[in-house]
Amino acid sequence: MSSTCVVIAEDNFVLRKVVVDYLATFGITCIETASEAETWLALQRNPVDALVLDLILSSARPTFSIVERMQKDSALREVPIIVTSAYSGDALASVDRGGYLAVCSFLQKPYDLSQLRYAIIRAIAESRKTMTPCVG
Repeated sequence: MSSTCVVIAEDNFVLRKVVVDYLATFGITCIETASEAETWLALQRNPVDALVLDLILSSARPTFSIVERMQKDSALREVPIIVTSAYSGDALASVDRGGYLAVCSFLQKPYDLSQLRYAIIRAIAESRKTMTPCVG
């Protein structure tokens, strides 16, 4: 996985640094983002293999807008998304009116770093299976 590039969208600086350092030991390049705007810019400007997205509940609703925007963008639609959150999958699903979690993998915090690494590996492998091969 030495050519793998993952966006780590996490507002907690310490957790983000720990995740990035851990994944780097396995040759996974990470782009760090701390906000929705930074995340969208990173996705637009870089060829990425996956997005690890921390979902928080604000004003009683999670921020699914990045997932929604990615689903509408043909260049980003196939990028696997791994959602992390301190909230349970059930809690997030209960406020997911658009059904966006259906296109994501989910890890509840606190998660083991090896769980995250394997989730990234699985998500990328699955997305590559479903991609249409390039005809040259």
